[in-house]
Amino acid sequence: MDPEQTFGEGGLNQFLAVDNLVDRIGLDDDEIAWRKQFVGFDEEDEARLEDLETLLRENQDEIADDFYDKILQYKQTRAVINRSPKDVPALKQTQRAYLVSLSTGDYDQSFFANRARVGKLHEILDMPLKHYVGQYGVYYTLLLDRLNERAQQQVVDAIEEWVEEQESEGSGIGGFVSALGFGGDDDDDGLEESFEETVRDAVDDGMMDVLSLLRIINLDMQIATDTYVDSYAKRLEDSIERRQRLAQEVEEDVQGPIEELHNASEVIAGRAQTISSHTNAQARNTNQAATELGELSAAIEEVASVADEVHSESERAEQLTADGVEAADDALDELEAIEDATEDVTKSAADLESRTEEIDAVLERLDDVAERTTVLAKNAKIEASRSEGANAGTMGVIANEVESFAEQTKRDLAAIEDAVEGVRKDAMKTVETTEETAERIDDGTDRVRETMDSLEEIHGAVDQTASKMEDIAAATDQQARNVETAATTVEDISQTATQVADATESVAAASEEQTASLQSVGETVSRLTDEDDEDDRPVYEQVQ
Repeated sequence: MDPEQTFGEGGLNQFLAVDNLVDRIGLDDDEIAWRKQFVGFDEEDEARLEDLETLLRENQDEIADDFYDKILQYKQTRAVINRSPKDVPALKQTQRAYLVSLSTGDYDQSFFANRARVGKLHEILDMPLKHYVGQYGVYYTLLLDRLNERAQQQVVDAIEEWVEEQESEGSGIGGFVSALGFGGDDDDDGLEESFEETVRDAVDDGMMDVLSLLRIINLDMQIATDTYVDSYAKRLEDSIERRQRLAQEVEEDVQGPIEELHNASEVIAGRAQTISSHTNAQARNTNQAATELGELSAAIEEVASVADEVHSESERAEQLTADGVEAADDALDELEAIEDATEDVTKSAADLESRTEEIDAVLERLDDVAERTTVLAKNAKIEASRSEGANAGTMGVIANEVESFAEQTKRDLAAIEDAVEGVRKDAMKTVETTEETAERIDDGTDRVRETMDSLEEIHGAVDQTASKMEDIAAATDQQARNVETAATTVEDISQTATQVADATESVAAASEEQTASLQSVGETVSRLTDEDDEDDRPVYEQVQ
């Protein structure tokens, strides 16, 4: 089988109705004629393409190999090739057939219908349009390299033919040199006109071959692009129709659930309002609880501060108690010393009383002396009265003096007796006071001992109190921190939370009804996407 006969005969053709495709893109004879005229494709182009058949056949293997070597370098194009039912060698065979078909076709509706089928097959393989159109750029490089060599050879052949004509006319090599403008004639300032025309005609002929090939490829690319546009338009039309149909079905299917949703929404709205009221109450209670907890925290901080102060005072009391114990001990020592001194005072008082008695004895003797002196004075006066002369005067004076001394002595003795009596009374009072003092000192000593015992107990208790106050201060600080996180334990919040829970249960019941309705709506609406997803899959996936 010739290669061109295998072009467009792949396994995907069974999924393609070419006649319908041609009708949809409007590819009738008039349309084909207009497109040819628009790009300037005519019978001359057909003739030129026919002349290129030999060139294309001779280079078809090399061009096909180079073409696939190029596109297999890219991951995206390899992915498309991997989706094709054909392997790379088969694709190369198809490529060779396509290349030769460019120069062997009738360029009628059948030719372009075949091009439409090829474009559609690429679209079925989900080849992006940028890849399909981009392939022509690869073609241009491969084809124009060959056409460039052909055109250069045509120029060379034309020059050789012109030279042969010149030789046949007898001009020889001189005519060729002259044609190039090297004849030495001052009037010749360029190429000989016939030579230049020959070269230009050869170059123009080569360019026209290129233009003819580009024109047929352009028509080919137009048709292929139409198949992509047709596919896009068909998908869009199907999607619009499908969505319109589904929208109508959905509208009918969701009408009942929507009404149910509306009714359920009203119920939910009312219950949500109740929840909102409970929530507001809960918020107020929470704020109140937060305020109270803040005040409690402040109070605890104050207690902690007081505890610190008490701790300080406890330490101070401990120190004072210790000082009191020491002072009581010193006082006890002093009381013992005073008791000893009291005993000495009592003894001294006893001695004083004994001495007073001795003084009384002396005073009695002195009183007796005074009495005697008085008697003596009286006797002296008597004797003086009896005497005469100087002796009488002297004796009178002596009698007076003695009497005066005796009286003074009596007065002094009376004063001494009074003083001794006062001393005796004071001594007696001192003894009594000393005895009372001794008794009081005994009592005071006992009390000081008791006080010392109490102070020692107080010292121990204060010491324990100071230690416990440290624990209380630490516990109070911890309590202050714990109170900051105790809002969740407030009774009002708990009651409000219970109300919210009750209301939430009602909302949950209504939500279940709403969920059931929404499920029905969801199943219906999912058809909008499920059908689209199924229809949007590439044909090569749908047929697997």
